[in-house]
Amino acid sequence: MGLFDILRGQRAPKRANLDNLFALTTAQTTLSVSLGYEPMKSAAVCFKPVEMAGFGELRRDLDELLAANEATSGTRFRHQEDEFGFLWLVVEDDDFEDLVTTAHMLNQTLEEGGFSEQLLCSVFGFHPAEGPDAYFVYAYKRGTFYPFVPLPGDDKRRDNAVELRLKAALGKEVTLETRVDPTLLGGLVVKVGSRMVDTSLRTRLNSLKVAMKEVG
Repeated sequence: MGLFDILRGQRAPKRANLDNLFALTTAQTTLSVSLGYEPMKSAAVCFKPVEMAGFGELRRDLDELLAANEATSGTRFRHQEDEFGFLWLVVEDDDFEDLVTTAHMLNQTLEEGGFSEQLLCSVFGFHPAEGPDAYFVYAYKRGTFYPFVPLPGDDKRRDNAVELRLKAALGKEVTLETRVDPTLLGGLVVKVGSRMVDTSLRTRLNSLKVAMKEVG
């Protein structure tokens, strides 16, 4: 059983400490000063919608919260559904701290609404001075971050050397996941006849990074 099973709640991991998200605001200084990474102007929270009245009401509450938040802080938002039925709430702001605060609010609202099992992750992107973009993924059910650095032009491979360097630089500032499948991010590849169906989190992040780059 891999990280994707943990993210989906098929184990019983410890409950996430959402305040771990705020550690990324201080780690951002290290990323900028020591490694030359600047935050993207967008981030996203991913969850799995369910067909029930209570969840529909919660989604309306989320939209109202985000609209009110946009009016006060200027943090814009939009929805993006992926091919697996997961919904990404993409938030956009020039202020990285506002992005983290909004992501925390979304996670907390879903948790307090009784739908924590639907939460998958939150994603924050960073542009380097040179080289591939980096993303820090907060896995809700683990309460930990891990770096995701896809190689440019290749959706199937990641820059593991850069990921290790990022983990070494931030290991004392954020809670990092220690065991992540370097190829599939703990996902699942199913062979159906001659067709390969990749249901890994990597696939979702590869599609999301395009949307994040639109404003990043």
